[in-house]
Amino acid sequence: MTRRIVDLDVREILRAKGEPFQLIMETVKTLGPQDVFQLHATFEPVPLLRVLGRQGLRGIVRQLEDDHFVVQFARGDDAVTYWRLDNRGLEPPQPMMRTLELLDTEPRLQSGEWGLEIWNDRTPAFLLPELEERGFRYDIDEREAEGYVQVRIRKS
Repeated sequence: MTRRIVDLDVREILRAKGEPFQLIMETVKTLGPQDVFQLHATFEPVPLLRVLGRQGLRGIVRQLEDDHFVVQFARGDDAVTYWRLDNRGLEPPQPMMRTLELLDTEPRLQSGEWGLEIWNDRTPAFLLPELEERGFRYDIDEREAEGYVQVRIRKS
C-alpha cells in the first residue's frame, strides 16, 4: 500500500462561516494506516487535535500566515515530531529545492524540535552533502516494496 498525504483545505468554508467538521471526519475515514492527513485551516484547530487524538491521530501544526495553519495528523509515537514532505513524482531539482526551503524556513526544524521526513522516488544523492554541510543528520530507508525512499532528517 502506498503511503499518502491526504490534503484538505477548509479555509474557504471557515471564511464563509461554514462548518467543515463533517467533511473533515469523512476525509479521516478514507485514511490508510500509514497515511498523513494534512488540513489547512484559518486558525489552530485545538478541539480537532483532541478529537482526532482520541482516534489515534496525533497532530503537528505549522502557521504559515496569520490566517493559514497547516496541521499534519498521523498515527504513531513520532507523529508530532516529524513534518512529512512528499516529493514523489517531482523532477530534479524540485525535491531537493523543496526540502532545503522547508529546512531553511521552519524554525522548529532548525532548532531540532522537529525532524523532517521526506518521501522521494530515489535516494537524494545531491541533497545528502547539503544536509551535512547545514548541520543535519539523516537516515535513509529504501522502501523498495512500496516504490519510494524515506529520508528522516534532524538537526545534529
